[in-house]
Amino acid sequence: MRKERSQSVNELSTEKSGLDFRSECLKAWLTLRFNPSANCFIASRDLKSNASRKLSAEEFRVNEFRGTAEGAAAELQATLFDMVRSAAKSIPKGERIGVLSSGGIDSTAVMAILCRLGYHPEAYSIGFGAENDEVEAARMSAEFLGVTHHTRILDRILASTADANRLLDEPYRAACFYYDALRFAKESGAKYVFDGLGIDEFFGGYGFRYEHVMRLQNSGMSRLDAYVQGAHPNDYVNSGSDLFGEKLRHIQIDWNALLPYFDNGLTFLKQMFLADYNAKCRQNFAPLAGFAQSLGINVFYPWLDDRLIDFSLRIPTEWKYEPETGKTKILFRAAVRDLVPKSTMEKKKQGFGPDLSKVYEELKPLAKNTVLDGYMVSNGYVNLSYYRKTLEKKAPSITEINKLWDMYTLEVFLDGLGHGVR
Repeated sequence: MRKERSQSVNELSTEKSGLDFRSECLKAWLTLRFNPSANCFIASRDLKSNASRKLSAEEFRVNEFRGTAEGAAAELQATLFDMVRSAAKSIPKGERIGVLSSGGIDSTAVMAILCRLGYHPEAYSIGFGAENDEVEAARMSAEFLGVTHHTRILDRILASTADANRLLDEPYRAACFYYDALRFAKESGAKYVFDGLGIDEFFGGYGFRYEHVMRLQNSGMSRLDAYVQGAHPNDYVNSGSDLFGEKLRHIQIDWNALLPYFDNGLTFLKQMFLADYNAKCRQNFAPLAGFAQSLGINVFYPWLDDRLIDFSLRIPTEWKYEPETGKTKILFRAAVRDLVPKSTMEKKKQGFGPDLSKVYEELKPLAKNTVLDGYMVSNGYVNLSYYRKTLEKKAPSITEINKLWDMYTLEVFLDGLGHGVR
């Protein structure tokens, strides 16, 4: 029996064809859809480009807010205004200002504050031609605020996959939508664009994930294992999955090294906040900010300003998320309730992206031409049979579609590096 062994994050798996991977980082990417390590899984790229702030467990141990929740909400609202004002004052007078809008509370709050400050933002939304698109919610919030709303419905959902991912150190399947949204704003004349990223990570916005993770932990899993599996239920595959080929099957991922956030004395919820930001936000979402330079526009992330992050660290977790009721972003909602419409306050978190059935419809013929004879299959990193079985199904599972989508994106990414086989 072949002995399984664990490789360090920096150990390389060298291919005769000339492309070197950090095997553990690559397997983590395939497992979760993103690689939580600062090391790129492409060995020649070393550390990933990332200018965002990294947080420590010690920063979550700051003295908590002294005062009432009402006082904290008032201070938070003032801080939110300061963050938007600070970003907007750098915009030349007369320039058009855009806000990427999903109709959710985070982006609507940005628009509302810009309006209160005397600016005239315009809302930009991407739709996918499905009934559950967030375009209508975005239209309603823009109408409430008296803001012009621009909408673009994507006929080809995956068309920008190559354009977007060539700009990243590691591929991300949904990068194409964000790229499309920014490009839409630019083509419409908005050179200065605001994005509402950051509230979910610091003010308890991922209630459905917290619930799932805590349920797994309460069933007997360690905190780390519960987070790895429960925070990514539609992406996670176990280490022995038949997705992995001979090159990766015996690679053991040291999750303690990749996600070193669960052995520090913090409460479980604070540990999840720390992991969500340092791993998911910094390594999966924040790199998309690099699209701005390529497109020749300026993108502002006021909710990731250090001053707002520092304020959030002082807020008790019970003012952010309430496990008993499932209430999320409690304090943030209180801070913006007089700024946004009631429909926005009541909108359930959906996530930006198309219906997976539409993705699969477009993805299926693309994947047949890129995945089945692609670099990863041909070089033994993943199994041909796994993807072939998925493509033979009329209605694959959510995870199967996501894994196929990831592999298609990876193959397009590698093709851009000159390692495609098509």
